[in-house]
Order: sequence, then structure tokens, then C-alpha cells
Amino acid sequence: MIVVRSFRNEDPPRLAEVWRTADLGPAAMQPVTTAMLEAAVFSKPYFDPRGLLVALDGERVVGFAHAGFGPAADRMTVDPSVGATLLVAVVPHPAGEAIADRLLAASEDYLRGRGARVLLGGGSGAMRNFYLGLYGGADLPGVLDSSAVLHSTFRRAGYVEQERVAVLRRALAGFRPPVNRQQLAIRRSTQVRVIDEPARRDWWEAATTTGMALRRYELWGEGERILGAASFWDIQPLASHWGVAAAGLLDVEVAGGRRREGLAHYLLADALQDLAREGVAMVETHAAKTNVAALMLCLKLGFDAVEHGTVFRRP
Repeated sequence: MIVVRSFRNEDPPRLAEVWRTADLGPAAMQPVTTAMLEAAVFSKPYFDPRGLLVALDGERVVGFAHAGFGPAADRMTVDPSVGATLLVAVVPHPAGEAIADRLLAASEDYLRGRGARVLLGGGSGAMRNFYLGLYGGADLPGVLDSSAVLHSTFRRAGYVEQERVAVLRRALAGFRPPVNRQQLAIRRSTQVRVIDEPARRDWWEAATTTGMALRRYELWGEGERILGAASFWDIQPLASHWGVAAAGLLDVEVAGGRRREGLAHYLLADALQDLAREGVAMVETHAAKTNVAALMLCLKLGFDAVEHGTVFRRP
């Protein structure tokens, strides 16, 4: 008989075994270890054992589902009104679909019990609370198209597409920043500063990126005004699994009154050139299909879409 219960302290080795056995698709780190799960999941300050549901067939752990929340508006705590089931993983089993469905239902019950009014399927850049570096690449892309089993689990439960996410990559071999009048004018009036292991800007950023090798590029203008910033990280441990030195672009920000002036394009081009000099071979970033400005910027810089993901929502 299948029993579903909450996480216990003795579970990590058995959850790692479920991860290694379940069909999570090619974008999942393999083989995962308990140390990796500790860094990406259990050590997070908002980790709640009640939100990690474990399925057992007798004494054998046969699956798990993990639910969590994103940040509140002030990014100083979590917002329980919107919850997501990030993963549902089940080992090969005659009742595999039924186990997955039970785990998802238990995850939803947990989220509703915490106050969630919106239920999502898959993580995203807005909710990168767990598994960053273990699934999806540079960020959390919802559920990737290549994770067919996980797609089916959410579809069976009636989830629908809320957002499509493009996974974009750019090889840095031979990269050269574009040269035109606008870019030359920006170069004359600004300075790019590179900060390794920058101070985290708020509690949420600290909680989600502590332990990651973070690098921030800041664009400063006249009068010591910061005009924009871009944050990259060393995609680990997935980059080691890929066998290539890779950086992930997490976010790009430009001062509100200075948008549409080419500043983000200039800043990212300068950052990509610097990363190439540092030996980074490939940069990956994610962008929602509705974020046309981000997609156009990536295309101008030579990024190509290599995969797509779906953030699901329960109607």
C-alpha cells in the first residue's frame, strides 16, 4: 500500500536515489548526491519539512513532491498566497502515475493549508526557491518540454499553461561587443565595475544565492550614479555535468528613467566579453515569452533558444 507522509531527517539518501532513478529529463543533474540536495534544498532558511511529501511502498521510498513559495513584495520573507509544486519525482513503478497524482494532491493540500490561493506547477525566476543548479540550467524554467513525465503529471491534474519560458544560450568563443555610435557614446560616459561575491541586496537574494559563485556587473554614470546591473553565476553543479565552463545570467536591471537607451545591451555585451576572457565558454539565460524586450535583447546579442519550459497554473 502506498503511504504519503512529510519529510523526515533520515530521508535525504533515499530522496537522492529517487532523483537518480526517476525520469526527470535531461535537464536534471545526474547523479545527484545528498550534499547537492543539502545545498540546493534542505539548507534554505525557508525549507519546511511539511512541504516535502514522500511516498512509500512498504519501507521503500518510491517518490516525492516538493512545494514552496516565492518572495513577498518587500523580499524579506515568503508570500504564502502563491505556492508552487516544483517537482514530482517517482521511481519506475507499476502504479507510477497514481503515485505521482497522490503526491501532487498532497502538495496542493499543503500549499492551501499555508494560505495559497494560487497554485502553480514548476519553479520560475520569480520563485527560484529550490533546485537552482540541479534542474533547468541558469534558472528555474517551470517544467521543461524535455521532462515529459512531469508535464503529464500536471496535465492530468488539470493544470494549464500560465507562461512559456525560453532557455537561451550563447557560445562566447570569438565574442566581440558591437560597435556603433550609441555604444561608443555610452562607453565615453560610463564605467562598468565588476564585483565578485557582491553583498546580497535583500533577504530573498541572500537566501536563494548564498553558496553560489555570484558576479555582478554594474554600470555607473557621471555623478556616481548607478545606471544598471547584471548578475551572473557559475552554473554548478550542472555545468560540471555538461563538461563546459558556463555562466548563468540571472537578471538585468536598468534605472527606470534610462531604459530604451541601449544601456542594457552595452552592459551585457561588456559582461560577455569579460566572461569570455575569464574562460567562460557559454552563457545561458531564461526569458518569459511575454517579455519581448528581454527576448529581443538576447537575440541581438546572439543568443539562441535551445529549450522551452512551461509554468503551469491550476485553474
